[in-house]
Amino acid sequence: MAENKKIVSIEDKIPELKRYRKKKLIRHLTILVGFFAVLILVTLYFLSPFSKVNEIYVSGNRQLTENEVRQATGLDNTDFIVAVNNQKIKKKLEKQELIKKATVEKKGLQNLKIKIAEYQTVGYVEKKGMYYDVLESGKILNDNAQKFPIGNRALYVGFKNDETLHDMVEQINQLPEEVARAISEIHLEPKKSDAEHVTLYMNDGNQVSATIPTFAEKMSFYPSLVAQLQEGQKGVINLEVGSYFESYYKQNEDVKAAEEKKKQ
Repeated sequence: MAENKKIVSIEDKIPELKRYRKKKLIRHLTILVGFFAVLILVTLYFLSPFSKVNEIYVSGNRQLTENEVRQATGLDNTDFIVAVNNQKIKKKLEKQELIKKATVEKKGLQNLKIKIAEYQTVGYVEKKGMYYDVLESGKILNDNAQKFPIGNRALYVGFKNDETLHDMVEQINQLPEEVARAISEIHLEPKKSDAEHVTLYMNDGNQVSATIPTFAEKMSFYPSLVAQLQEGQKGVINLEVGSYFESYYKQNEDVKAAEEKKKQ
């Protein structure tokens, strides 16, 4: 005889189904309400002043003003702080002529902190009675004319804003500080045999004849070369091929001898 199977009526299942459907409905409503609550909060945040850039703090600037650095970022108090990309702002700043390096970071909920390092002035070029900075990047700062050069920096003569000036400044940057500071003027005087020939006028009264490609390597020995000269002796130190010294007295004697020969 077959066993009797327990039969559960639909009436017994209805309360359980109701509870399940109620829980499911509450869960869906909670998710929906939570979503709209977050949406409302996000909307209120972006509509509030707390979502915008409040202050941009600048440090490390010497030649540039704080406002000039802020303007270079392209940001103002209408920009959303969450949309600010630190790396993009950094790259934008480092494209500026005077800015060598920049770091950008968010400070608090609304502010930015920017620290920059500027290219230093290594010399000047003179144009129509005005002096323009030559930067350590090898570029001439054309929008900062001055009536007089500032400090003990070399005057660059015959140079343009081109690769030759860049190469010359690159060589200067490799010199010991005391040697670089000893240079008064650098004249670009191309020759047929050397398109990058330069003549330097030193603060101690000597001249140096050199070529740009090997300038730093040879000029770094300038103090030891001068130390070998007799006291009070001045002249031209030739660093083009090897190195040798010719006194001004000897040069004058050679000029007089050449003039006498022409008269004969």
